[in-house]
Amino acid sequence: MNILLRQIVFLFIGTVLRWPLWLSIGLIGRFGIFKTIFLVYPTDEVECRGFCPQFSPLRRFFSGRPTPGGLIMNGWMPMGIYFVIPDITRDLARKKNRALAEAIVRRMHWIRRLSGARTIGLAGQLGPIFARRHNIPMDPPLFSSINGNIFSIHEAINWVARQRRSFFNARNVAVVGGGELGGTLQEYLNNQGYHCNTIDVRYTRKGKVVPLQSNENMENLHGVNFVINLMPKGEDFLDSNLHEFISQDAVIIDFSRPAIPENVLPQEVYLGNRIRRTDMRFIFALPGGWKQRQMPACALPALLTALTGQVNQQVETFCLLARQQAFGTALVDAPLEYQTKTKPFWSKDFDLENELEIEAMNMISNE
Repeated sequence: MNILLRQIVFLFIGTVLRWPLWLSIGLIGRFGIFKTIFLVYPTDEVECRGFCPQFSPLRRFFSGRPTPGGLIMNGWMPMGIYFVIPDITRDLARKKNRALAEAIVRRMHWIRRLSGARTIGLAGQLGPIFARRHNIPMDPPLFSSINGNIFSIHEAINWVARQRRSFFNARNVAVVGGGELGGTLQEYLNNQGYHCNTIDVRYTRKGKVVPLQSNENMENLHGVNFVINLMPKGEDFLDSNLHEFISQDAVIIDFSRPAIPENVLPQEVYLGNRIRRTDMRFIFALPGGWKQRQMPACALPALLTALTGQVNQQVETFCLLARQQAFGTALVDAPLEYQTKTKPFWSKDFDLENELEIEAMNMISNE
């Protein structure tokens, strides 16, 4: 959908159809159709203009007011709704905007009750900003993004390792930035048998992210097989010139938005922030260059709890459950549909032994 058409649709939904939509959501919600709601935001002004016109009165009207953006489909049935706000994280993170952050969370709780949804998913940095900057508890039915992000990155690493057979035993990983996500990811990958180090960064007054040019950082980049870019924007990674210290045979798993542009680095770059499941898609596709069947990793915690009724705060059990529910990286053309002889795929009820058996069969078939 082109920018002008998306702006027209957004304005029409957000003004003319606003109250009829709330009425419809409330009526449909009585039948228990909606299982989750999800809130997304623009990363910068360019992405914001992709759906909301740059007109001050309109921005003020929509600011802090989640507006329906599309449906989350499970097969041919809608299972959720995603909402859009035009507020950029740089503004939401300011202490003076605490009332705005609280209003957004309060309205999302109201929408959940109206729609009958079980969970509320928060995209990207919203969860950490609300929790750390504004002391808003991230307790169910609110779900932050960290576990979903870790699952998506690990699945991307596994997929690349399978594609590059020489990488199957490659275990050296460097994580660039990421704050809480970076620390949790490092601990998780080390527990999975990787040798993972973090590249420390600092934030400038102008909002730039700059890796520290220390001897320790440079040593951590030497000989790595995977570099996980957790800096906010792809241009931050390019400006840092870290790629000059990385082997050209290494792979960069990019988690930034906007992403690192294609074909500008000597290393191969893969998007690590997108997941898929065969029967799920977003209609309309998310703004910012996403496809319908590409789901943001940050939506996974709320989606998984909505599907299974299980709240998994431990990242290891969370990732296992996500694989059992047939989620996988969007790098693969079609995610694996886990099936057994005794249980149909649509029951979505599998155990660890079946998963390991299927994984072993796939590895043998690839030999």
